[in-house]
Amino acid sequence: MKTFSVILVFCFALSCMGFTKKISSNEKLDFIEIQNHKRTYIVHYPKKWDGSPIALLVALHGRFGSGSSMIKQTKFDVLSDTKGFIVVFPDGFKRSWADGRGNTPADENQINDVVFIESIVKRLIAEGSVNSKEVFLVGHSNGGFMAQRLAVEKPELWKGVVSVAAQLSVSTLKKKLNLKTKPVSIGIIAGTGDPLVPYSGGYVRDGGEILSVEDSINRWKEWNSCSDVVTKKYENYNEDNSEIKIDFFRYESCSENTQVGLIQLNGLGHSWPGETPMIPFINQGKTTKVIDGSKLVWDFMEAL
Repeated sequence: MKTFSVILVFCFALSCMGFTKKISSNEKLDFIEIQNHKRTYIVHYPKKWDGSPIALLVALHGRFGSGSSMIKQTKFDVLSDTKGFIVVFPDGFKRSWADGRGNTPADENQINDVVFIESIVKRLIAEGSVNSKEVFLVGHSNGGFMAQRLAVEKPELWKGVVSVAAQLSVSTLKKKLNLKTKPVSIGIIAGTGDPLVPYSGGYVRDGGEILSVEDSINRWKEWNSCSDVVTKKYENYNEDNSEIKIDFFRYESCSENTQVGLIQLNGLGHSWPGETPMIPFINQGKTTKVIDGSKLVWDFMEAL
């Protein structure tokens, strides 16, 4: 009986997380066959779109998520309608990505998510809806580690990449050291109080050693041949009689007009900024309702 109750609670949680979504008239559910798996994704086209090639944002969900839950979590579909870009929400393999750290179902089954994501981007460019020079990538948590991997292995695809609650993993670092790749603009959004992905680096609960946020930024500065000249900005928010401070650091003097940026969320945890945690039974640290994480992401992209 106890086991049945746990299953009911888990199923209810998945339902609340938005794993299913009614597809609207300006969206499509599509798929690609890779490694004998049907890999699905949702494409959201802006409501006021004339059909000409425009910017694309690929948004990767976190562990236990889905494309549908990423829509609910980030509301990038709403921002897409306002700003006029296409956004695609892929589904991970068994709600996970093969980000290289080794312990997700996707990694354990040797799923080639690099090819999956690359195939989606190339398909959308080929259909004529996407400007190939305006392709962006963002990921949260497991999706953020996947975004870092894609930035290292396929930098030519992206104008900009942002990882939220994720930085460089040791596995991705090792791959980079064996690759000669072009620079790519990188942003990291990280909470200093993240209990799942330590800001100071170390080991993540779902496996794998990671660099600190500071070391990750320094690595990207080195790879992008950035100078030490940094633009700094600070914002303060009041919430529940307490202050939340955001520190912005941006290195803009890098090779091939790339940039490296850090958005440091002081005291905040692992969840997407501005939204209720999608997995309520896991402690993700301090949350906030007054910061819009999706706006922070797109502001970074628009400035590139």
